[in-house]
Amino acid sequence: MLSEENNRRGKKKSGHPFFWGILEVFSLLVMFAAGILAVQKEDGEEAISFSRHPLITIAAVADSFLAEQKVIAAAESAGDTQKELTEQKEGEQGEKEGEKSLEEAGKEDESLEETKKDEEIFDGSAIALTFDDGPFTVVTNRILDVLLEYDAGATFFVVGSRIEMYSDTLKRIYENGFEVASHTWSHQNLDKLSDEEIKREIEDTEDGLSKYISVKNVLVRPPYGSANETVRALAGTSLINWSLDSQDWKSRDADKIIKHILDTVQDGDIILMHDLYDCTAEAVESLVPELIERGYRLVSVSELFRIKKIPLEEGILYRKPGDHY
Repeated sequence: MLSEENNRRGKKKSGHPFFWGILEVFSLLVMFAAGILAVQKEDGEEAISFSRHPLITIAAVADSFLAEQKVIAAAESAGDTQKELTEQKEGEQGEKEGEKSLEEAGKEDESLEETKKDEEIFDGSAIALTFDDGPFTVVTNRILDVLLEYDAGATFFVVGSRIEMYSDTLKRIYENGFEVASHTWSHQNLDKLSDEEIKREIEDTEDGLSKYISVKNVLVRPPYGSANETVRALAGTSLINWSLDSQDWKSRDADKIIKHILDTVQDGDIILMHDLYDCTAEAVESLVPELIERGYRLVSVSELFRIKKIPLEEGILYRKPGDHY
C-alpha cells in the first residue's frame, strides 16, 4: 500500500514538468544575481543583496533597468530635439546669410551701375563749382537752394574763423551732401608764414570743422593760390586751386560773371567763385540750369577727380584733373 502511494505521488510530481522547470530557472536566476550583487557599502548605508531579499532585489533591479531605459530614451529624445533645433538654427542662419549676400550683391551691382552711369553719361562733360571765403548765410543759402533744386554738386572752401558764427549754414552744407573743404583759418598767404604758422592755419580750421560736422583730412585751397614747396610738404592733404576764375570778386556783376564762365568753360574745369557776394548767388541761379542744359554735370572737386580717374595725392597742388604743379 505504501509503495503504491509513493508511486502515485511520484507520478503526480512528474506530471507537471513545466512548473518545476520554471521554478528551477527562477532558482538559478536568484543564485546568479545573489553572486553578483553582494552586500556593499554606499555612503555608510548597506545595500540590499539577493542573498537576503531575493524578490525585493529582483524588483529593484527591474525598476533600475526601466529607469535607466527611460533616462536613455529621454536623452535620445533631447538629443534629437537639440539636433532639430541646431539644424533649424543653421537653416535660418543660412537663409540670413543668403539674404545678406544677395543684399550685398545688390548694393555692389547698384554701385557698379552708378559708376557705369557716370562713365557713360558724364565722362568728358563734368565740371566742379567751388565757393571760397564763406560761409555767409544770406548768400550761401541762396546758392544751396539752387544746387539742391537741380541736383548739382559743389565744394565749399570754408574760412576757419567764420565757422563759429555761421555754424548752422556750415551744417546745412554738409548735411545736404556737399563737400566741405578748408580755405585756412585766417586767409593769409601761406608762403609768407613760418612752418608752425602754416600748420596752425590748416589744423585749426580742421579742428573747427570737426566741432560741427564729421570730417577729417579735408582738401585745402591755399589763399591767393599760393603754396610753395614748404606749404605742400606741411599740408598733409591735397591742395586745390582752379582752372577758371569767375572774377566775381572783381566785376561784382552777375551778367559779366555768367558771360565769362559760359564763354570759357571746358570739360574738367574747377571754377572759382565766392559765396560772399549777392551777385554770385544771382549768377548761380542762371548758370546752374544753363550749364546742365549744355551737357555738363556739376560735381564736387573730389567727385570730378573720381570721374576723371585721377587720384588726389597729398602735397600736390592741382588746377584741375591732369593739371598740377
